[in-house]
Amino acid sequence: MVSDPSDVDAAILAVLRGDSELATLMPDGVYFDVPPPGRTKYVVITMEFHEDTYTFDATAFERTVYLVKAVARHTSDGGTKRASARIHELLHHQPLTITGYGHMLTSRTGRARDTEPDEVDNDAMWQHRGGRYEVLVTPVAASAAA
Repeated sequence: MVSDPSDVDAAILAVLRGDSELATLMPDGVYFDVPPPGRTKYVVITMEFHEDTYTFDATAFERTVYLVKAVARHTSDGGTKRASARIHELLHHQPLTITGYGHMLTSRTGRARDTEPDEVDNDAMWQHRGGRYEVLVTPVAASAAA
């Protein structure tokens, strides 16, 4: 089995999509990079950084930093504060099951919060709240997986 970093992405996505409380707070779903048109309450995940650390001829571990944030279009907070707290509960220091990898650590390295005006409706604002989460994994060696 060859480790595939996209399986780390899939594990983060599965944890967030699988939580009923987060789905209630952000009913339009969880997406990588850009949600489909028309969504107004959702979670977006963006991979900001990835690096491999090698030992001799193999990857010892991989480090990926994701920006994970709740986004809502409203004139008030729109639940992003509660959704951000729930994202933190789901990811920070929680185990991940990842195909082809051993999970080492997931931790928040910083907060993210901003507000931007809607490009069409000047009375509406987009609220963003979340954090940067660092995920450390070690690939399962092909010989160990056999």
